[in-house]
Amino acid sequence: MENLNNNPKLLETLNVVEIGQNIAAPFASKLLADLGANVIKIEPKEGDIARKIGPFPNDIINLEKSGLFLSLNTSKLGITLDFDNEEDIKHLYNLLETTDVLIEDQSYQLNSNFKFDYEKLTKKYPKLIVTTITPFGLTGPYKDYKANDLILFHMSSYAHIIASSVEDPNQEPPIRAGGHQSEFVSGLSAATATMISVFSQLQTAQGTHIDISKLESITMMPQGPLADAAFSKKRQSRKASDRKVGAIVAMLPTIDGYITISPREDHQWEAWLKIIGNPEWSLNPEYDTRKARQTNWANLEKLLSEWTCTRKKEEIYRACQDAHVPAFPVNTAADLYKSKQLNSRDFYQEIDHPIAGVLPYTSFPYKLSQASLEIKGPAPTLGQHNKSILNIN
Repeated sequence: MENLNNNPKLLETLNVVEIGQNIAAPFASKLLADLGANVIKIEPKEGDIARKIGPFPNDIINLEKSGLFLSLNTSKLGITLDFDNEEDIKHLYNLLETTDVLIEDQSYQLNSNFKFDYEKLTKKYPKLIVTTITPFGLTGPYKDYKANDLILFHMSSYAHIIASSVEDPNQEPPIRAGGHQSEFVSGLSAATATMISVFSQLQTAQGTHIDISKLESITMMPQGPLADAAFSKKRQSRKASDRKVGAIVAMLPTIDGYITISPREDHQWEAWLKIIGNPEWSLNPEYDTRKARQTNWANLEKLLSEWTCTRKKEEIYRACQDAHVPAFPVNTAADLYKSKQLNSRDFYQEIDHPIAGVLPYTSFPYKLSQASLEIKGPAPTLGQHNKSILNIN
């Protein structure tokens, strides 16, 4: 397989083929590619659907400028195949002759009649690790069902866990969290299981078939509520009058956004009052105890907001840290690019894409004492390496 550059990398001897679209499979192979694995991404002729999702500069759709696609496919080589074309299928199987890992999500079934026969595949390539990512896994009553992140998020019970309190739960159902929770978690599960299998492959010279369920991946997350259910505890109510947590956890407006404070204990509340200058209203018995603050939260929120809205969230956050008051700024994505903490650890890496140009990318959420980590290069353009890998234009 062609190597993207000549810098020695941790996984530089690992050859991977990815046949995946959108997020989960591309994210799994990206985690390996950025560590040096030689990943060939195979797309249909029209390209990965993530190329059409965006976001795009100036909201103008461009298959080579999708922020989602660019971020999920760094460090990879890219080719296109027609999965209904016999010659292209021959190219695929020829590639697998020198491949250690195949990561796939059955997305080729969306626009072709092609299907892998997993039993024949593992017999033909006994050392090959095949990682298959599907919504519900390859077995069970839901194995043939389709699902997106919205469906899987709600099926996992996550919506009930993160749902904010409401006046009438019957009229305001739980909603999903932002982002693509099940996709990224299952991609991480796939990368983890794949590397475990690579270690096993080195010892036994045998491959394996890894069956990743997106639903099971995200259902691993709500361990506390699962334990509550196992203990037959009553599910927490979403009704605001039942929760009454306003005076304990409060999101308050600032000049530049929001700050969340959580002075749960009386000594923390006293420290918070000192931060805001011990205002006269703080002597009111209505705010003297935690229960009183909860009962009179509507008025208290207005009083606190009058102070916070005249200051920046970072200023308040630092004051709270110094006073040992639990608090955190509610950051936007733009805030993260300016983060002193993230930038001090070189979390962002600028990469030059031939069409999208130079952009900052998130790199590695960890440091290794014995290795320097660096993303190898940008995402491939559509069919960029057809000639060098397949000898076709």
